[in-house]
Amino acid sequence: MKISVPVIANVDFLLLGGTVEGCRKAVELAKKGYTVFAATPYSHFGEDVCSTLELSGYENVTPAQLKHELDRSFIDAGIDFLFQSPVAALTTDSSGKIAGAVIANRTGFQAVNAKCILDATQWGIASQLYHGKNDFVPGEYEVSLIQIGSCNSADDLTVEQLRYPVKADGNEYPVFRAAKKIFFSEFSSEVLNEALLSIRRSCFHPDMIRCADQCVFHFGTVYTPADPETGIIAKENFSAAESVVEKRQIPQAVKVRSLTSSATGFDAVRLDEPLRFKDSSLGCVEFDLNALPVTDSCDVLVVGAGTGGAPAAIAAAQNGSKTIVTESMAFPGGVCTSGLINTYWYGNRCGFSREIDRGCTSMGPDPKFDIFKGNSYHPVWKQQWLMNEMEDSGVQQLYFTFCIGAAVRENQVCGSIYAGPFGCGIILAKRCVDATGNADLVAAAGGKTIPLVEEEPAVQGAGLAPSPLKPFAEGVDENTDYSFVCDSDVMDASRFFVMSRGKFKHHFDVTNILDSRERRRIDGDLQLQPQDFYANRMYSDTITIARSNFDTHGFIVHPMFLIKATEHDPYYAKVPYRALLPKNLENVLSTGLSVSAHRDCMPLIRMQPDVQNQGYAAGLAASMAAAAELPMRKINIRDLQKKLIEKEILPENILNEVDSFGGIEEGSSHYQLASIFLDVEHSLPGLKEKFANHPENTELAHILAFLGDDSGKELLQKTIDGMPWDKGWNYRGMGQFGPSVSLLDSLIMALDRINGATECVLKKLKTVTPETEFSHIRALTISLIRHPQKEAAADLKRLLSAPGMNGHAIKNYADALASNREERDDTSVRNAQLKEIYLAKALFKCDPDDSFGREILDSYRNSMQGYYKQFTIL
Repeated sequence: MKISVPVIANVDFLLLGGTVEGCRKAVELAKKGYTVFAATPYSHFGEDVCSTLELSGYENVTPAQLKHELDRSFIDAGIDFLFQSPVAALTTDSSGKIAGAVIANRTGFQAVNAKCILDATQWGIASQLYHGKNDFVPGEYEVSLIQIGSCNSADDLTVEQLRYPVKADGNEYPVFRAAKKIFFSEFSSEVLNEALLSIRRSCFHPDMIRCADQCVFHFGTVYTPADPETGIIAKENFSAAESVVEKRQIPQAVKVRSLTSSATGFDAVRLDEPLRFKDSSLGCVEFDLNALPVTDSCDVLVVGAGTGGAPAAIAAAQNGSKTIVTESMAFPGGVCTSGLINTYWYGNRCGFSREIDRGCTSMGPDPKFDIFKGNSYHPVWKQQWLMNEMEDSGVQQLYFTFCIGAAVRENQVCGSIYAGPFGCGIILAKRCVDATGNADLVAAAGGKTIPLVEEEPAVQGAGLAPSPLKPFAEGVDENTDYSFVCDSDVMDASRFFVMSRGKFKHHFDVTNILDSRERRRIDGDLQLQPQDFYANRMYSDTITIARSNFDTHGFIVHPMFLIKATEHDPYYAKVPYRALLPKNLENVLSTGLSVSAHRDCMPLIRMQPDVQNQGYAAGLAASMAAAAELPMRKINIRDLQKKLIEKEILPENILNEVDSFGGIEEGSSHYQLASIFLDVEHSLPGLKEKFANHPENTELAHILAFLGDDSGKELLQKTIDGMPWDKGWNYRGMGQFGPSVSLLDSLIMALDRINGATECVLKKLKTVTPETEFSHIRALTISLIRHPQKEAAADLKRLLSAPGMNGHAIKNYADALASNREERDDTSVRNAQLKEIYLAKALFKCDPDDSFGREILDSYRNSMQGYYKQFTIL
């Protein structure tokens, strides 16, 4: 597939990678008046120090401080940048000279035109791409790794305690550097990852506080630096940067520098619609993805080694499949290890999840806490157990490796395009499991996904955890919720990383993963609905039984919950195999936060134990399909269920269940409503008849209106007109249970569904003040967005013009830092933004000629926050 890659910047210098030396050179050049753009595959700058924990030259400086300092230096110097964006290829101008590079990320591919590339990557990737080779000589080399707190003294290790301990958060811990001799047959991701796993396993000690993300490979120079005159300057030649740039104009890229591949029989694609950079005024460059090399193949490819991905890889390998797992982070486990959310909230703690718990608890003789007696586990022990278990099962693990596209044959997914430390390539597979939690592989392959913003920017709150330098304790994790973040948007993710490092700069470090609770989801063969859970819905293809409550971390949108709010009690929720199958694709499953479900269902099925079991089931299913050479949809579900019963993920009686409803318990909080929403067509006539006999029954009128029936329109209008504003709801993330709208809000929303709220909304709007709760503003403005009324424009403008009611869009990284508040789980910024954006969109709809509403919407459309951006363009 040939794609048009948008050019997003024309600059003097493009910095690839973010070593400290490279960052400082970039800032130096920017301060001299040169334009610079930076892209690194990491979530931060200073990877050569922060990721290796080689802090000996930075006494009394923590990784958090250094990362934040580098962020600030780029912001102050006017340098734009993106994180988690590895280089994909070099570009050339019409004369064949280097014109810049293409980077890749979750948003897609982007090109930067530059007079000169500053190559600050670990392995000189730009020079390697230019020469098409490396200079590595096979042999035995030393590999070293930093650990804090303690380090194992294995026979094959040389361990030294460094002179200076680490001091942070009121604690002091010894620092160890371990070294190991390893034979390297070649210079490849596979071999380097094997070495990384080997030294981590040798060094592991139960009393360690943390292990560096990266080890140090003492290879010497593995590449020949490109001649600076080519427009590529390796770190060895940074001093030549200015002289090279002075001789060149900013080139215009016309194509990707030639790549060759002998691959046939599939198409390498990136088919999802990007959230950013779609209409670049700087032009595009053509990139033939089919020219990328095929570097490996396997039976089962698992993309993502997080909470669900690592179990999926283990299951597939233990079932006999050759399995490869790719992971963008340094460790497996995702939010439950790297994200430091190491306490189970709810979840059905059975089956493979219990096996993980047993394995983690046995990693040391004296567990700091026992998951079988409480709810917490040691995240460092867990990440090591997952690595060991994958290695022992035969899984090939590739870390620092991003999914940036898909390989397809017609409607069949047969692999992934990846970007790693040595560039891009393609891994082919008989069957694939998308465990990115964001449907990255499915979306890239053209699979149907549920829109990120369907009508409102309703999304669960997210955090990014501080990482204090202290032993973990029972019942204590670093769970946070202080912003929204769209994982599919590289700019939003970069914004959140910068914001979080500013927020927690006084801690030892911050994590490298977004602790988001809601992401892009597939549109699957079956889409779970909230009423299914109350009805104890059963399926012929159940693969897990989840358990949680409606821990919503925000506001809800389903009509059933707008009528009657969720409660605190937990429910069991059966998850069918069909919810993992993208509608229009074959040979791929999507697991974790990306399953096919209404967004108000997600709190019930996203708990860690349930995602771990679901991931295991997905990996096992993929392995069975590969072994039998069957499409994913054709495997014997009963055989899969029998294997899951053996693993104690499912009970035996599941084999007797077929698609049906077990029935709603009469005492259930949503007994009546769930019954109605399960079968609206058959429920509606009875409700209408009942209302005809009780025409003053507001509750029935309320329900009928949400079902689209206007029998109770006049009663609702009368009721709303006669009600003063009741207690509203301001946005709350952490700890949000129960209603997120008031009764009056819900009545207005219901009346609007039957086009009857016009006069009521105009009257109520006149009584709204800047202090009015968000839920009241939401109810009125959603009505005005659906049914614009020019008469409302004056009051909307009055509210938006009030002090503190506008100007909250985060347009750049400086705004991101300024949006931080002292409260750990702040909601004040989100409340202000939500009020502003709802009012502005309503104003624009009601009076498109009013520039005020349009300007506010434009500020959010061009902002760094992806969900708000999506809301403005609907």
